[in-house]
Amino acid sequence: MSRKKKNQFSRAAMAAFFIVLAAVFAVLAFSRASHPSKQTMQTVGESLTDEVTQTVTETTQPPIAAPTRADTGKTPEPGEKVIYLTFDDGPTENTSKIMDALDRYGVKGTFFVVHSYDGCEKQIKEIYDRGHQIGLHTYSHRYEIYRSQDTYFADLNKISDLVYNATGYRCKLVRFPGGSSNTISRKYCSGIMSTLTKELTNRGYTYFDWNADSFDASERVASVEKIVNRSVSSIGQLDQIILLMHDALLKTTTVEALPQIIEAYRDAGYRFDVLSENSFVAHHTVNN
Repeated sequence: MSRKKKNQFSRAAMAAFFIVLAAVFAVLAFSRASHPSKQTMQTVGESLTDEVTQTVTETTQPPIAAPTRADTGKTPEPGEKVIYLTFDDGPTENTSKIMDALDRYGVKGTFFVVHSYDGCEKQIKEIYDRGHQIGLHTYSHRYEIYRSQDTYFADLNKISDLVYNATGYRCKLVRFPGGSSNTISRKYCSGIMSTLTKELTNRGYTYFDWNADSFDASERVASVEKIVNRSVSSIGQLDQIILLMHDALLKTTTVEALPQIIEAYRDAGYRFDVLSENSFVAHHTVNN
């Protein structure tokens, strides 16, 4: 073979070698791209697991805020007749009897509670568990709490914590001892009720007075007849009625009068409801 032909063959062979070599590298690169290494797959799997774990953790966190019952009371329609049965100064053994009577009629009440006796938390929980509304009537029900804003809220916070510890419910409904119109508070601090009514609202509370009175607290033990007559006297006079009653230990005749009161309002076409941030609110004229 001539020298010229040998050189041409050598160049052709080298060109073919480099073409084959390039093809081999291309195949290897494609194989790595299509099949990630075990380490790479593990990293991806760990990343996905972390995302799922984080999502589950975020969605199973317990609520920070305590539950409220703001949505239990229905806002009255214009002209609708609604009666709110409210009971102050319990719980006592009369509270359970009142709840039994309410249950027989399928009616719920609103109970403004105090620290009526050591261990009353059990009954407060019963009120809550049976679907009734709870309001705060202060811990002590002593009028000395009106000495100052600080003394009032110290007492209110105690009953608020007691209710919360018993039920897990952070109550924002309040009724003042003596009502917002009481004048006994003048003995302890001039102008205190004007201050407290504003400050309660500023702190997110809703306070309730009443626009109908059963007069069951007008004497030590009022007669059943008197309680019934006074309680139903607002029928046809008012569309939304917040009726003041008491479930203190001596108010046995209130328990006896309750069925007649319920039947009278039912027959007159009133809807029964509990107080809430959504419900009708009655406020007295503040006199101090």
